[in-house]
Amino acid sequence: MDDNNNQKPKVFYLDDDEINLAILEANLEEYYEILGFSDPNKSIEFLKKNEVDVILTDQIMPLMDGIEFLQAIEEVQPNVGRILLTGVVNQEVMLQAINKVNIYRFHEKSDNFDRLKFDIDNAYQMVTALRQKDYYYKELQETSEKLKIISENVPAQIIHTDLDGNILELNQDNSSLTTESIGKNISNFLPEDELKKFFQTMAKVIRTKKSHNIITRAFNFYENFQWFSTVIGPLHSEKEQNGFLMVSQDITDRVNHEEKIMSAVLEAEDRQKSKIARDIHDGLQQTLTISLLNFESLDEDSIQISKNELEKFQKGVEFLRKGLQETRNIAYELIPKSVEDFGFVETIKDLIEEFNNTLEETEFNFYTNLESRIEDLNIEYNLFRITQESLNNIMKYAKATEVFVQLTLHDNILQLTIEDNGKGFDVEEKLNADTSFGLFNMNKRAESLSGKMTIESKEGTLIFVEIPLKRRFKNNSEEIEN
Repeated sequence: MDDNNNQKPKVFYLDDDEINLAILEANLEEYYEILGFSDPNKSIEFLKKNEVDVILTDQIMPLMDGIEFLQAIEEVQPNVGRILLTGVVNQEVMLQAINKVNIYRFHEKSDNFDRLKFDIDNAYQMVTALRQKDYYYKELQETSEKLKIISENVPAQIIHTDLDGNILELNQDNSSLTTESIGKNISNFLPEDELKKFFQTMAKVIRTKKSHNIITRAFNFYENFQWFSTVIGPLHSEKEQNGFLMVSQDITDRVNHEEKIMSAVLEAEDRQKSKIARDIHDGLQQTLTISLLNFESLDEDSIQISKNELEKFQKGVEFLRKGLQETRNIAYELIPKSVEDFGFVETIKDLIEEFNNTLEETEFNFYTNLESRIEDLNIEYNLFRITQESLNNIMKYAKATEVFVQLTLHDNILQLTIEDNGKGFDVEEKLNADTSFGLFNMNKRAESLSGKMTIESKEGTLIFVEIPLKRRFKNNSEEIEN
């Protein structure tokens, strides 16, 4: 019987009668590599250096009986099949062999080598199975040790949950999850407004059988402003998914760095727009205004021109008025000076009043509990941009009859709500479209302030923006972090 490497099993045979050695080798050498010895002491030395698969030993020998020999090599050859050859099977000998050396088989000496071959084959199969078990157990131990070292030193939290999100294991504590969290559901450690997105990602993992990444805020986000990136992967048993493996990493520093870059880009963009708006206001608009005043000061009756030329003159004055109004609109669209001068709230109030005076089919409403200006002009600019883009979209596409804008401050968190009763739209489709630059820009402006924007649209549309006020001001105007 050859093994997996096409090598014959090694069968060691100890017998003080060399004739017995020769007979056994002659009958079984076709199947095994027979290693015959007649001296127990030399046998022990050989076995200390060479591994064999099955050991056959005679029981009755002058220098050392079979059981004593097997005891002597028990630690030298622990995973080996042991067969004791006896002339007569003695019950006392059998009990000693079982208790002392874990004998595999007693075999009564005879000329029936087929039966002996059967016992050797079975012993070899048993040994092979034991060695494979030990090998894989050792491999498993080594792998477990490696995984333990990795999991204890990796800068991330590894979480094992069942399909419902109940935590079964985790590698280390962090600010949200500790070993005391085991047995609880992952939903207990996520902000309420993140739950839907998180469980949708878990469902996507089950559906696609692939890992997916999600970025979420910490449960106590507005206390420490932490962000986490979590890769959720499927865990399988017998080809069926039975849980999730989640690798969650604190990416707060990365997010803060990206926010600073994004905020700097948007601030630079707004500064440039503000400069252009000022140039239009202080330059072009002044020129156009002076020109218009000069033309309007003329007495048309005293102008010595033909009727046709007078009509062209009047049309030119009319276009000059329109041009002046358009430059005002452009300057306002770029950056309304009133945001800088009077703040977001007063600017939005004026904008809402203007809409109500010019748009008969839509009623605009505004509410705020702020009693003073937001002290961070950058926040005011970005909130205005978000609101301006939302209202423009409502006027262009929503066909709404009522619009409600609300800005409130609760627990140092600014909450901007823009709601309409229009026809709504497919949010996912719109966000994934290449043409939805306005919504993309609104979201980036919120993120640049450590905030978050959510959109719900079905029968009407709701845009909700949360901006944490990370900074406050002392009476002496010294800026401090919360």
